[in-house]
Amino acid sequence: MNTLRKLNSLPPLRSVGGAYRLFAGKDQKKDSVGQKSRQPEKPQDKQKSKASGKARSAGSTDSAKKSTKVTLINGEGVGRELMDAVQEVICAVKAPIEWDVHDEFKAKDSDDVSPEVLKSLRANKVGIKGPVDSRHWQRQIRKHFAQFPYVSLCSLIEGLDSPYGDFDVVIIRDQMEGDYSGIEHLVVPGVMQTIKVSTTAGAARIAEFVFNYAVKNKRKRSRAHKPTFMRMTDGNFLEAMRAEADKHVDDVLFEERYLDTCILKILLKPHKCDVMVSSSMYGDVLRVIAGGMMGVPGICPGYSVSSLGTVFDCRMKACHALAGKDLANPTGPLLSAALMLRHVKMDKQADQVDCAIRKVYKDTDIRTPDVGGKAKCSEFVKAVCDCL
Repeated sequence: MNTLRKLNSLPPLRSVGGAYRLFAGKDQKKDSVGQKSRQPEKPQDKQKSKASGKARSAGSTDSAKKSTKVTLINGEGVGRELMDAVQEVICAVKAPIEWDVHDEFKAKDSDDVSPEVLKSLRANKVGIKGPVDSRHWQRQIRKHFAQFPYVSLCSLIEGLDSPYGDFDVVIIRDQMEGDYSGIEHLVVPGVMQTIKVSTTAGAARIAEFVFNYAVKNKRKRSRAHKPTFMRMTDGNFLEAMRAEADKHVDDVLFEERYLDTCILKILLKPHKCDVMVSSSMYGDVLRVIAGGMMGVPGICPGYSVSSLGTVFDCRMKACHALAGKDLANPTGPLLSAALMLRHVKMDKQADQVDCAIRKVYKDTDIRTPDVGGKAKCSEFVKAVCDCL
């Protein structure tokens, strides 16, 4: 019955069959406030962020000497107010960020990414964005910058009601191949077909990224799916995972499990889950489940990784009905902004932003309506700034 209650407490999901890959780690020691003692993890990227412009007051000894230019895409719906919240908090923490703001993110008369956004992100190498509902736009920006992995960091926010206890789960999914390859066509009238793509190079690339991430962040145990009926595509992914695991036998314990086993594990024993790795669609399901465990899926921060341009966002919906009403929850974008600060080597400011958000939840009753509160978006942001 307890398992049923936990399952019923999650947002409704579409049923998905198929393969998955999982990294799960042993229990981590907690500190006095129940948070994990592991040091905050930095987004991985092969190319360092570039700094430009003159220095602004940083307010801390480890601040960057020069301001870092970041592409900011407002997105649509509630995106503008959420990105305004990000700018307000970054200003409050005195991080030397210079914003290159883009209100128009689509090309004229199409859903393509605007040339101005592409040019900005190519120059700055780092960006943060509000919600964009267009699947075509999302797929295009991933392909322009070869953003093959999307990393979600899901952890307990003390103060938000959750029956799952303490957990710290990282979900890494391939967003270039698999079911989200975007290749589909009409076979004959009344019959449509979509193609699931898995290449040897693509599978090896995501496997290498995942194991490097696990080693760098001291994640000790890994699990991957066993292909059932998609033995060629999912089998190719698994073979790449096995090959990479052989290179890390002293650092990471590798295991193979099915998707349903993974879901039960994260629901029943989330404190033992560490890093999950999956192809595109299955990873989306896992991300939504883990976000639901946090409170609502839209507060789980993340980023798309590429040396050409890393973009931070939380994959929340645009919620056009809430636009302009000051009711959107800024938690996910603010946590994503903290990840962005860590990415550009502003670790102290990143810690301050992350701690301020969690302090508001832990020590106050300031909540937006989606998590059971009555506060407005601006009131939550003010509370975070007051903590800073």
